Amino acid sequence: MSRRTKMLGSDAILRALEQEGVDVAFGIPGGAILPTYDAMARGTSVRHVLARHEQGAGHMAEGYARASGRVGVAIATSGPGATNLVTPIADAWMDSTPLVCITGQVRSSLIGTDAFQETDATGITMPIVKHSWLVQDVEELPQVLKAAFHVARTGRQGPVLVDVAKDVQEAELEFEYPEEVDLPGWKPPRKVHPKQVRRRSSPRSARSSTREAASSTPTLVPSCSGSSSRLGCRPS
Repeated sequence: MSRRTKMLGSDAILRALEQEGVDVAFGIPGGAILPTYDAMARGTSVRHVLARHEQGAGHMAEGYARASGRVGVAIATSGPGATNLVTPIADAWMDSTPLVCITGQVRSSLIGTDAFQETDATGITMPIVKHSWLVQDVEELPQVLKAAFHVARTGRQGPVLVDVAKDVQEAELEFEYPEEVDLPGWKPPRKVHPKQVRRRSSPRSARSSTREAASSTPTLVPSCSGSSSRLGCRPS
């Protein structure tokens, strides 16, 4: 989109999704994200799938991303809506699934006042996202969304979070979606160390080497206590 068009921040979110080629998003409406759902009613090519729980919406977006090879999109409101997305975000982080989560947030003037359904979504998800943004200026929306999709799909793919204040969704801007992402410090590695890559071998040789290793090497089975369960161990 080369020319600037006046619209609301909520409409800008949907125009950005369309520019990124998103054809389906998964989510549940709520107070802080309602302006974006109102924008859906005004018209968009993005099909919305209504989930019954935000955690389900996140896992649906994950499944879509894995099946299609594209970036999955999940939408939720502030407070419990955002916290319900934590599990699928963590799952996407562990499995390197590209996921863009868009959450509503209380109005900018209420952030930090312990307002109704206010949670620090960016702080809560900090350990399990590649990057997160709290948008309090409507003029930042196009560049932030461009960067979010770029970060989610480049390098080792994974989840990102865009937390948008309600008044930002209701504010007007001259919308122009950037053609290039402006992230000077984002330089993900393009190569891996050869010793970190398992060499491909024929099934027969792989089975024989596995039998040899099994006959000569003792097997250590760690207990699944604490964080070791994340390594895929078997219970003791």
